[in-house]
This record gives sequence, structure tokens and C-alpha cells, in this order.
Amino acid sequence: MQAWLVCFDISDDRNRYRVVKHLSEYGVRVQKSVFEISVNSPAELQQLRNNLTHWLDEEDDLRFYFLCLNCRRKSTDLDGRRIAVYPSAIIL
Repeated sequence: MQAWLVCFDISDDRNRYRVVKHLSEYGVRVQKSVFEISVNSPAELQQLRNNLTHWLDEEDDLRFYFLCLNCRRKSTDLDGRRIAVYPSAIIL
């Protein structure tokens, strides 16, 4: 599983709504134009990128930032609280 931060600047309201709706299937909205998403493989990420391309105009911007596990563990909010909390053990 790979985690990504997706940021966008999309001028058209209709296209922005479609991108938001599609990204919501992969993760959570953390700010108005920012999502944290998870994909299972590079192929799934490429398919997502291909799908989103249909709703982008030339002046729009859509960026994907890889969030490695170590980077997510170090991430904090403004008050210094950790954003991603992982359990020390997972019981199946």
C-alpha cells in the first residue's frame, strides 16, 4: 500500500467537483484542495492519474507527493501533534 498527498488547483467548478468525488474513493480530504490517498500498486496510481486527466484544463494543476512511512511518522500539525498514528501491533 502506498500513501500519496494529492494537491490540486482546478478553475472549473464542475471539473473540480468530479476530481474531488473521484479522489474521495481513494482517501480523505484533509484540506479544501488536498487529499491523502492510498493505492495498492503503481498501476492503480497510473489508472487514477489517467482518469483524472479527463477533467483537467490546460491551466489546471494536479500534483502527487509520495508519503513514505517514515515521513508520515514524522508529520505533525501546527500544535506538534502527530498526524499519522500507527499501532505498535496488529492482531489478526
